[in-house]
Amino acid sequence: MPTVKVTLLKTPSMILDGEAVRLPYRKAEAAFYYLLVNGKASRSEMTHLLWGDFPEDTARKNLRNALYKIRKTVGEETILTPNQKELILNPEWRWHTDLEAFLSEGKNAWKQYHQAFLKGFSVKDAEEFENWMMEKRQEYEEIYLRKLHQGIKKADEEGDLERILELGKALIRQDEFDEEARRKVMEAYAEKGQYHRAIQEYEETVKILKEELGIQPEAKTKELYKKVFGQRQPEVSAEMKKEKQQLFGREKEWQQLQVQIDQFYQQKTPKLIMVCGEAGIGKTLLVQSFVENELSTDMEVLEANCYKQEENFVLKPWQPVFSQLMTLIEAHHIEIPDSWIYQISRQFPIFESLLTKGADMDHSSTLEESQRFNLMEAVVGTLKKVTKTKRLLFIFEDLHWMDSVSLQLMRRILQEKALPIVFLTTLRDGYENRMATLTASTIQKNNVTRISLQRFSCEETLRWIKREAGHQQLDEKIGKKIYEETLGNPFFVAEYLNALQTYGSTEKLSAKAQNILQSRLQEIPEETRKMLELISLFFHRVPVIRVAAISSADDVEVAEMLQQLVQRGILREVLEENKTSVEFTHQKFREYVYEQQSQSKKRLLHQRVGLLLEGQLRDNTGDVLRYTDLIHHFKQGGDYPRALKYIMKYLNSYLDYYHELFPSAIHLHNLPRQSVFLSREETMGYFGEVEAIMKGMDPEELQEEEVRFWHLSFLHLKGRLLIREGEYRQGVQTMEEMIRLALEAESWDHAISGYQQMVYFGIQTQQPEVMIKNIDQAVKLAEEYHYPERIPLFLRLKGLYLMMCQRFDEAEFVLNEAIEAVREMKTKYRQHVVHVAACHYYKGEMHRNRKEFDLAIEQYQQAVDDCSQKDVRHHSIAVFYTGMGLASYQMGKAERAEEYLRKALDYFGEYEIFWRRSIANLYMALIQSEKGKRKKAGQFLKDAESYANMIQNPYELSVLKRVKKEIKMKTSSSH
Repeated sequence: MPTVKVTLLKTPSMILDGEAVRLPYRKAEAAFYYLLVNGKASRSEMTHLLWGDFPEDTARKNLRNALYKIRKTVGEETILTPNQKELILNPEWRWHTDLEAFLSEGKNAWKQYHQAFLKGFSVKDAEEFENWMMEKRQEYEEIYLRKLHQGIKKADEEGDLERILELGKALIRQDEFDEEARRKVMEAYAEKGQYHRAIQEYEETVKILKEELGIQPEAKTKELYKKVFGQRQPEVSAEMKKEKQQLFGREKEWQQLQVQIDQFYQQKTPKLIMVCGEAGIGKTLLVQSFVENELSTDMEVLEANCYKQEENFVLKPWQPVFSQLMTLIEAHHIEIPDSWIYQISRQFPIFESLLTKGADMDHSSTLEESQRFNLMEAVVGTLKKVTKTKRLLFIFEDLHWMDSVSLQLMRRILQEKALPIVFLTTLRDGYENRMATLTASTIQKNNVTRISLQRFSCEETLRWIKREAGHQQLDEKIGKKIYEETLGNPFFVAEYLNALQTYGSTEKLSAKAQNILQSRLQEIPEETRKMLELISLFFHRVPVIRVAAISSADDVEVAEMLQQLVQRGILREVLEENKTSVEFTHQKFREYVYEQQSQSKKRLLHQRVGLLLEGQLRDNTGDVLRYTDLIHHFKQGGDYPRALKYIMKYLNSYLDYYHELFPSAIHLHNLPRQSVFLSREETMGYFGEVEAIMKGMDPEELQEEEVRFWHLSFLHLKGRLLIREGEYRQGVQTMEEMIRLALEAESWDHAISGYQQMVYFGIQTQQPEVMIKNIDQAVKLAEEYHYPERIPLFLRLKGLYLMMCQRFDEAEFVLNEAIEAVREMKTKYRQHVVHVAACHYYKGEMHRNRKEFDLAIEQYQQAVDDCSQKDVRHHSIAVFYTGMGLASYQMGKAERAEEYLRKALDYFGEYEIFWRRSIANLYMALIQSEKGKRKKAGQFLKDAESYANMIQNPYELSVLKRVKKEIKMKTSSSH
């Protein structure tokens, strides 16, 4: 008799006598699966199930055809008809389904449930069958969950930890929000002494609940975590004591560190200690050993690494530090003002969880308050609060790779006179110039210490080797040969010693130091070696959970392989942010393992890792932290379109330039990140990276729709920056290229945005003819391709054009038209408020030019009021206050003018914008010179000249020339 095996508990499939069989169409399949589950069915039941909406004759005909196809495909005797009304499967055939095995009472019956019943299977125009299938799917899922819960309960009673883990993980895969199952898994790991695995499970629980549901774990789960973590600590301490390395030859440097820490305890002022030396000299080992042995319990250690691959990514080294800092704040219940938290959370999204303390918190008022502080001040204030409870030690490895903004933040902290914080850093020789700005700007020079590590001499190297050789007799010639090969570099000397201990003699020592790395790794099993190659793809420490996700091995095998690599001293385990990670004990190991792989293999693995990380994006503020990894992996994997996508997303997160006076769109969450400003050199470096990625693409890739989108976005971003900073020739060329490509690709939105930037170029350079040409082009596109929301902006810009042409009556009419165009819109956005404020500002300018000063101030004040609303607050207020200052000065009210201009300059400084900034400084210089305050006047004049020359606006340059003459005359007449 034939044997039929059918899979129903995942994507359905059938094997007949060992060969795969497929039915010809869906409704025949559906009829067959229905009979498999129920054993029998009436003809009327089947026609209703699959052809319920068809006429009866047609339905019966379709059923007969389906039965014919089943019999023809599977076998003539597959389905029997004992009578004309009933259909049954041939009872003499051997039928086997995973569903039948799953529904049995066997101990491991639950393992038959791989996925949902008939996963991915659907039938068009068969609603009754779809309903039956969904009911069965839910029924079997409930049975599966019940089997797992019952199995865990029984395994718990029997003390079978392995079975608890097996069933618990299966339950979590099915229901990732089941905290009871997650607690069972944590308890089982803790019972087995695998505390790091239990902590890893808790970390995953926190992540899933926060990102998917926006909630925290239950109190029971948190209590269990505290209990497990408490058990973990003695274990870690014991391991540290057991594995502690005896430092050879670094007694003097150790003593220097001790003296510096003792001084810190006495002075309580910020201190920077830089441990310097070449790669492999032992900087990290010295720092780690000292911290483990000498620090008292009242000092909290927060550590992070700086990586070459991230040296241009803003504040990347501080991300793990702030995660650790947040944990400390929560653990000690330290109260931090919401305004500081809000400001910090915009750069370090992990701090967002601290904003959920009060359900009724007024986020608008928090935002308004936060604007009074920049990031640097919010961080310093927070650190002052934290250090009332604990002294802080920040460890930054490889400080020479730290980005400039991170260095700015460190420098700001070091400038505090009383703040109990130590920066203990490692720094490679050859990068002293890069650190000069950091050390030169600290207030107290005696709080910066440099400790240099040198290679060991031949005599020291021989003493070290002899000590490690123990009772073995070491030929001095071999010792000298080791010194010649290593030149006293401790890393390579240590590797020779490791080989000596591994082989028991010096006979197998390689002739070249580089080959020592190969001898260290050659004894590793193949599968473990593959695991190491995967980890080498990451230039930084990598969470164990991520290693497990990438690897083809199961979780237990991954844990065992990682343990082997830790025991061999190739990897080390790091516990941070309630998360277990691994990293190479030395970057030379990582570089060696990475470079030994073929280029094609590396590309394939990088692509695989990139896709995994891309799948973990959550479409929230935290995603920006993952962009740097995605850029790295996709670029190394040769997936240039994705690399372009994520570098552009990263740039859009940090290069939010506010060069336009009144942007056409502004969103609350995109307000400028105070105190995080990239230099022109850094920004152009990013642009160079984008262009390099574009050059790496095939012509076909360049034609992909998404690639075109990001290419146009890049040209727009670059052109904006260049025009903003007065690089008009290159900026205009870039923008014109963007418009041309946008029109070719029929990307009308990009083209309109390009015309808009060209209008701003015309405004900045006082070229009305450029303005009107691009305004007309933009309006034509907006009308032709239905972008009504863009029309009000260009009406406003046309009003400005008419003003510049001295056609004031026409200008006022068009500006009123622009205001009405927004008011008539059904949906109102924040940018519409800014738009209306801008129109009031332009009307104010017209009144001021007509010497109608009271009317001008009235219009400026209306603009200020519009843009001072809590949910709109906008940087253009600086320009509005400048207008009020000029109007007041021209009225002869100098004191009132000074008051308005000071407000303007405060806003200019807060938002780092340049439009009309020189004007505010010029009139402040004029007022100060009239007061006889020549020094202050000179500083304002200097600043004005700097900003005017930056943007090269003819109007501002002419005002600069006029006011300089006026000040000179006033100064001369006073002598």
